[in-house]
Amino acid sequence: MMLLMMPRPRSKLLALEWSLALAARDSVVLTKGLTWKVPTGRRDGRVSLASDVNNLPGPRDSVEVQKKKFADKGLNDQDLVTLVGGHTIGTAACQTFRYRLYNFSTTTTNGADPSMDATFVTQLQALCPANGDASRRVALDTGSSNTFDASFFTNLKNGRGVLESDQRLWTDASTKTFVQRFLGVRGLSGLNFNVEFGKSMVKMSNVGVKTGTEGEIRKVCSSIN
Repeated sequence: MMLLMMPRPRSKLLALEWSLALAARDSVVLTKGLTWKVPTGRRDGRVSLASDVNNLPGPRDSVEVQKKKFADKGLNDQDLVTLVGGHTIGTAACQTFRYRLYNFSTTTTNGADPSMDATFVTQLQALCPANGDASRRVALDTGSSNTFDASFFTNLKNGRGVLESDQRLWTDASTKTFVQRFLGVRGLSGLNFNVEFGKSMVKMSNVGVKTGTEGEIRKVCSSIN
């Protein structure tokens, strides 16, 4: 799912985003998730602006920052939690979260993020030594990284979120409720992660769609006419 979050120049992004959306759907299915109908037949843009993709969610973003970035695209808090749940089959390089393991705060006794499970910190330190390979990749869902399921949310509940931005979905009350609903917490209306993920992916694919005379139908997908 991290593939969908990678910044690209605007014209290439528009040319590739629908194939990426299809690849994302197929990746979910291959990892035992449910399928959904991906809207296709979209028009491409004619202008390439790197600035259009500079405001993507980051691994250190607060929940408020994440919520604003999603809201700016017409996506709500449930969409945020749902789409981040796609990390159940993603990976991250050590460099994106290693600061949480060693130098998170001067007020912590062992230098690790106190929101993390202590045993999990030890496991990640073994995978990402302080002076080790920063590019080494680690599964974002250490429980079942090859299965598209709600185990990612169980990890957040247990303080086993790899990215700080992910773990914050559990520590912030405004998003914690959605995590709990995916986990089937008693007293809350449950949500089926696989079903809701498909809905949110379709909703996201409808952001910024060009219609009428906007953009163009390309003769070659990788370049403007």
